[in-house]
Amino acid sequence: MINIWSIHDARSEKHQVWHNFYAAWVSEELKPVWYTAVNDIIPTHDRLAKIRLRASNLCNQCDRADTIQHRLTECTDGAEVWTRTRSQIAIILCTDPTNIRPEWTVRPCFQFWPPQRHGAVLWLLADMIYYRLQRRVTSDEYADFLR
Repeated sequence: MINIWSIHDARSEKHQVWHNFYAAWVSEELKPVWYTAVNDIIPTHDRLAKIRLRASNLCNQCDRADTIQHRLTECTDGAEVWTRTRSQIAIILCTDPTNIRPEWTVRPCFQFWPPQRHGAVLWLLADMIYYRLQRRVTSDEYADFLR
């Protein structure tokens, strides 16, 4: 069963996101990539269209809105990579994978007990983001990494 400490207001949610970001057991190589995802400063088509540097916000691969969430968990190999990551997180948390929300990739505003479980979830999310945005590996290469 998932043991999540409830986050009620936006201020404490934002605090928890940054606490998780700085507390994550990840290398310094991964943190800048995760930082850009959390702050939504990756030049997605959606973001570029909002500041009028692109005519359309649609993804080149699937004609859906190209947001950071779309790139990480929905488009091309992203859906399979997210399914694998979500399954691993579900095993760590002893829960069903459907309880693991895709928003956790860019808004890690949760707290798990014990700290080792919490750190493992953060580590998996940060690595998934790094592999999706920086290394651009296939889902099979990512599966090898998870093993």
